[in-house]
Amino acid sequence: MTTLATSPLLPFAHLNLRRNPFGEFSIEDWTRLADVDLEEFDELLAEPGSVVQFVGEKGYGKTTHLLAIGARFPGSGYVHIPEGERAEVPAGNPVLIDEAQRLTWRQRRQVFRSSVPLVLGTHRDFTRELSRAGRRVRTVAVEGRMNATRLTRILNSRIECVRRGEGPVPGVLYETAAGLLERFGPDIRRIQLELYMTFQNMNDGIRDV
Repeated sequence: MTTLATSPLLPFAHLNLRRNPFGEFSIEDWTRLADVDLEEFDELLAEPGSVVQFVGEKGYGKTTHLLAIGARFPGSGYVHIPEGERAEVPAGNPVLIDEAQRLTWRQRRQVFRSSVPLVLGTHRDFTRELSRAGRRVRTVAVEGRMNATRLTRILNSRIECVRRGEGPVPGVLYETAAGLLERFGPDIRRIQLELYMTFQNMNDGIRDV
């Protein structure tokens, strides 16, 4: 019988994993694995006219925050606006708009002047425009919400999510997470790409990184 550690037919079996933990995840898994503090926004987003905007660069965690908030509000509506494209703003309470800087001027005027609570993921700070529309705005710089402790939890939870069976699996050490933050800043997407390549090349069995 072929053992778990030596099977040539089971990629990543030597690590007790089903696949590379830093590849693509489904939206459902992405949401479930989100490690973000959200209770502070519950009361605000229950009020008409409120806005929470998560501002930061690509890969810093804006989408993760929006998806996690959407999971807390069953009546929410979510849209991601692809680069170079237009997208319809959904109905919902609250309405969550990812890459909100890509809204057209007409869409911004209509959405910002409505009373429905909004959650924006954006590279551009819309505080002035939202305030002129009578909105109450809470702005969150996503880069300031990441630290080595949280990053360690995030990375190890992805590994656990693809565990193959009982027994040890690789882990990311706190020192490694701190070094990755120092090297790449809070660019979680870039950090995960770095670890993806590390796990692709782990051919010598289970070990921490």
